[in-house]
Amino acid sequence: MKKFFRSVLAVSTLSMLMTSCSFLNPGPVPEDIIGDQPGELQAKINELLDQAGTDSTKVEFAEISSSFLYSPGDNTANVHVQIISPDDKNKMVQYSWSDMKDRRNMCEKFDLTVSTFLDNDVVDSYDGYKEMLFTYDDARKYLNNLPTYCKEALEASGYKDNGYIDNFTMSNKQWRDRSMLGQHGRHKTVPKSAF
Repeated sequence: MKKFFRSVLAVSTLSMLMTSCSFLNPGPVPEDIIGDQPGELQAKINELLDQAGTDSTKVEFAEISSSFLYSPGDNTANVHVQIISPDDKNKMVQYSWSDMKDRRNMCEKFDLTVSTFLDNDVVDSYDGYKEMLFTYDDARKYLNNLPTYCKEALEASGYKDNGYIDNFTMSNKQWRDRSMLGQHGRHKTVPKSAF
């Protein structure tokens, strides 16, 4: 009887995971960069922050990025946020989302290491990297205007109908020029209850 209940629990948990991860109906692969439509990147950022257990009013960012790779029949879209860990302000983490034909709607978490280019010193405290951080309010204007920026960039390039935006990254350039963020150690797939 105990074995039966374990099996039922395992099957129901698996089906709940598959449903929440959109395995049963993932929809089409992305057609363009996440962010070329109003509110699209903001919604994806909020989903990633939900996975981190925080929200845009509480978090400090080191980077927000969206990228897209066109490949007929197998486009790839990625979004990641690098943030102060909600669990420990002296740690940084990256939450990433990706979608492609063979790896649908995937969310992952990475621990990050910050080091300087000048001394190759590891920066392991909030006080050491607080200069590189920005808030959602700092980013709001750029995120809200991203669809316009994408449209204007394509028109200016002359590839309006045959081109695409492949990358959008927001970070503190002054800090970025003298430091490096790297993924390290633990990497885990995050349950995607929000996806």
